Parts: sequence; C-alpha cells; structure tokens
Amino acid sequence: MRAALLCRGGVRARFVLALAVCGAVACRGPQGHSPLIVNLDRLPTTLDPHHHNESVGWSLLCNFYDALVRLTPEMRIEPSLAESWTVLDANHVRFALRRGVRFSNGEPFGSADVVASFERALRDPRSKIRHYLVGIRKVVADGNAAVVIETASPSPTLLNRLAFLFIVPHTQASVVEITQPIGTGPYRFVERRSDGSIVAEAWPGWRGTADVRRVVFSFVEDEDTRSDRFVSGSVDVSVRLVDAVLGEIERHQGLRVKQQPSLGVQILVVAPRAATGEARRAFGDPRVRRAMLMAIDREGLVGKIFRGNGAVASQYVQPVVFGYDPGLSPVPFDLPHARRLLSEAGFPDGFSVELAHGSIPKAYVAALVEDLGRLGVKVTAKELTLAELLRRARAGELPLLTYGRACTTADASEFLDSSVHTRDALRGLGLENYSGESSFQTDALLEAANTEMDPVQRLALLQRAQRQVLAELPILPLTIRPEFVGLSERIDIPIRYDAWMWVAGFRWER
Repeated sequence: MRAALLCRGGVRARFVLALAVCGAVACRGPQGHSPLIVNLDRLPTTLDPHHHNESVGWSLLCNFYDALVRLTPEMRIEPSLAESWTVLDANHVRFALRRGVRFSNGEPFGSADVVASFERALRDPRSKIRHYLVGIRKVVADGNAAVVIETASPSPTLLNRLAFLFIVPHTQASVVEITQPIGTGPYRFVERRSDGSIVAEAWPGWRGTADVRRVVFSFVEDEDTRSDRFVSGSVDVSVRLVDAVLGEIERHQGLRVKQQPSLGVQILVVAPRAATGEARRAFGDPRVRRAMLMAIDREGLVGKIFRGNGAVASQYVQPVVFGYDPGLSPVPFDLPHARRLLSEAGFPDGFSVELAHGSIPKAYVAALVEDLGRLGVKVTAKELTLAELLRRARAGELPLLTYGRACTTADASEFLDSSVHTRDALRGLGLENYSGESSFQTDALLEAANTEMDPVQRLALLQRAQRQVLAELPILPLTIRPEFVGLSERIDIPIRYDAWMWVAGFRWER
C-alpha cells in the first residue's frame, strides 16, 4: 500500500543500527565522511521492486532502481531511463532509451530489460503494482534503444504510472523473489545485516557518483524510539519524528528539523462483509458510516495528538493531487446528530467491533476508540504488523481498519482505482478495496476518467467520482498532516512531496 501505504504498521521489534559495527576510520568514504545513517520508519516487507506498494519500499528502493521516467520533488514528470518519448497515435507512445547505461552488476541496460520488467510486474501473481499498469496492452522493443508502449485506449496518466515500474535486468525477470536489488539507480546494494539494516554504496552509473558515497538504512518502527535515537545523535536523518520531540530538537546544537509535506490522508475503512453480528448489519447502512464520521472529533485529533500540525481531511487526496475538489468541506463534528443517525438506522444501543491498525500513535488510536465509544460503538483496538494488516485486509477479515494512503503518482485515480473501484484482479483494479463495497456508477466515472485526455473534463470526472464515494462513505477521510524529518548538521536533503529518501539528492554540509 503509500501506493503507496503510509500505515506505520509492523512488529514492535526495534531494528536499531549499532554504530559500533563500523570503525570510524574503516567506514570513512573517499570524501572523508563516515557513512550516512538514515532511519526509516519500518522494516520493508520485501526488497523486490514489484512485490510491494508501501511507502518505505519506494523510499528505500528508489536508491537502487530507475524507471523510464521519474517524479521530481515537486511531483512533475522528468526523463530517467527514457531520454525522451513521442506520442505516435492515441494508443502508442515510443520511448527512446538512454544509451550507455549499465546495471549495478555490470550488465548493459536495453529494451529487453524494459519489456521483461513490464511482463514480470504484470504477470507475476505476487505483483503489487499491477494497478499502475492498468490499460497497458503491451510493451515491445524497437531495437535495443527504444520501446513502444501500446495502451488499450488513450491513457492520461501513463507517464505518472510508469514512474513506479522499476526496471530490473531481464536476467532477473524469472526470479521468484528478488532479495538483493540490482538496478541502474545511483546506489549498489552491499548487504543486509542481521539487525535488518541495509548498506548501500554509490557507484559511477549514468548520473555519475552521488555526493554521499556510503549509506546505512536502519529501520526503527516504534516512533518514540526512532525519535529518541535521533535526539541522541546516533543517526543523521530520521523520518517521521513525533511532535513531542520537536521542541527538544530545537534546543540541541547540531540537530534540526525540516517539515516534510505529505501526500497521505489517514482513513478509516469500514468493511461490512468482514464484520459479524450487529456490526455487519450496521456497517452496511450509509447512515451508520456517516454517524461514525460525525462522531470523531477530527479537529481534536489534530489539535491534541498532532499539536496543531495538520488538518481535517475533507476528501481522500491532498490539494496538490490532480482530482482534489476545492469545493468540498469536511463533515463537521456533531455528536448529537451522529447519535440520531445511529438511532434512525436501528442501532440506538450501538454495537461492538474490532479496529485493526498499524504502528500509528497510540494516542490517535485511543482518541478514535473514545470518540466512537461516545456514539455507542464499542471499539476494541488491535495492533498488527504491516504484513499481517495487509494480508488480513486482502482476505476480507478486518471489519474496521485505519491507515494512511497517499497518491504518490500525484493523481487521484491512484487511490480511487485501487481502493474504491470494484475489485477486478485481471485488470489490476480494486486491489486495495478493503471495504468490499462497489458502485457501478462510480466505476463508470473512474473508467471514463482513465481515458479522458482533456484535463478539464478529466478533473470533473474524478471530482464527481470522489463525491459519490463520500456520499456512501465506505471509507472515512480522517486527517492529514505534514511529517517532520530530523537532520544532523553535516547533511542537507531536498524535501519531496512523496517523502522518498532519494539519497543521491543529499548533500554534505560539512
């Protein structure tokens, strides 16, 4: 899922890099700097670029792999392995490939690798990125230095989606599970240590050699521990610091914080068919779902849990995402009205249900439980690892779950096609439709948007689709918030809307 899922789910085990592993002299790179230590927020479920769709996976693997195109920090498309592209007709685009590129193992890059990567990502039963390939009929080589992509119909989001098809060597296309990344990206995979940390080194690829020559990615899933490690000075870069330590960091010489815009929206998924007893009947009624949204004091969540660093979500995407509807306002907090709706639906005494979540702030979960309890919905919260959360959600076993979802393609169709559209595994649609709900009318709007090349018309289609979903509320939009990245004084990083830790863009300060 951040697409990527932003769910901070995962085991409570704390994967912490021991700095003593490397001696100060032995680990210094060619420019005299010791390795950069980057703390990410959870252990990735896989290192296979086609078997995940989670934020930590994209953030990590973008250092090893390239796609034909890539998104800039401001979410604009630019060339990567494709130097340029030409629209041949409504259904065909030709991509001229960059020449002289090699994979980190020395193999030359060419059109066969692009074709093989596409086939693997599309056909592999374990692929988690098929929804990015919806509508692509085939990819064929045009010599060794170009490929032609044929779509079933005009595809307005083709370039955005291709940024998530990381290219592997054709010799790896038949590998069941890639455990040691081999790509054309700016870093070469060195090793995965027993504590889960990953060591990478820059190599002189097609971009030249990155400023940061050696980097260690460590994974600390508990957010308090992750923040404490940064404050202690044991890491250089740490993602998603908790709000409580921001003031303390300001008082530490040599440490600073950058605000990281986030594309993520925290959502609450309601799945009637996964529920039992009264909850099953209740969740099938849109009035109950609306009552739940009205009973959650989302402004209180932002004010108390996020200390004012965030906003109430009016919809499922952020303002920078194409498809955002500025005419929508958040559903107001109104507990008396919510109680009337619940009573009208036939549940004056409420019902009981279990809420599944990952490693999000405990106070956030507690507030959800308390607010829904005031409505009469007796919630028992259960924390799961990310892998277990996803597995059980896909299996239709979780009646209520909360996580963060981001449109990392910067287009609302990413969320709507994967999380709202009726499930259609063959076409890669609805693969994250954990609510199990569907609407032929919404599907029709989304499929029309997926072929509409006029941006004005397409925007209207996406906005209409989102309004229809918000009327039924199989998914409740909760909150949005920026993230905070901690930096030591010796490094500076560009701030990306997608929050990818693309280390080739980092620069030493001292």
